[in-house]
Amino acid sequence: MEEIRKKVASLEGSGWQIRFSWVKAHTGIHGKELADKIAKEAAQSTATHFEYTRITKSCQSHIAAEEAKQKWQAEWTASNKAASIKQYFPSVQNRLGIKVTLNAKLAAVLNGHGKTWSYLNRFHLRDDARCICGHNEQTMNHLLFHCETTNKQREVLKHQINQEQKWIEIKEKLISKHKKVFSEFIDTIDFELLLQNEQ
Repeated sequence: MEEIRKKVASLEGSGWQIRFSWVKAHTGIHGKELADKIAKEAAQSTATHFEYTRITKSCQSHIAAEEAKQKWQAEWTASNKAASIKQYFPSVQNRLGIKVTLNAKLAAVLNGHGKTWSYLNRFHLRDDARCICGHNEQTMNHLLFHCETTNKQREVLKHQINQEQKWIEIKEKLISKHKKVFSEFIDTIDFELLLQNEQ
């Protein structure tokens, strides 16, 4: 605003008479239509240089936040770490929009580092990784989606989700669309019992 005042003062000092008035859009005024045309051409041009120091602080903050999210997403996608969590939260933008209250069980499920036999076997703390149900390794995925010992809890989850759509094993949707019932499903699983040697 100060810069505009200086320019107006400079023009007035040269004999110009400056008046500002509101002009209704699309009224057929030649100067107005020409200004709109030039502004649109500049906005669509890839050669236009954006001077971020000339915009409001709130707008600068918004632009900086969006650029930070894009950079964060690129780094998150490229990283070879947190593979389990990425299945639930592939999008940084979506994760920021989901309020998650973590407890020990939910954290173990999301990061895949719960005390399953497969996890203990990986660190040579157990010889056998096979689940007590007798089918497949006892991984977090197996307990959540396939294990016979969690069938009862899983059926409740399926029933609740079927109120909205067909049962799916897409983790992103379980946490974004069905967070409450999914968390309740996890809370009903007795992970300590599943670590016993006998069913």
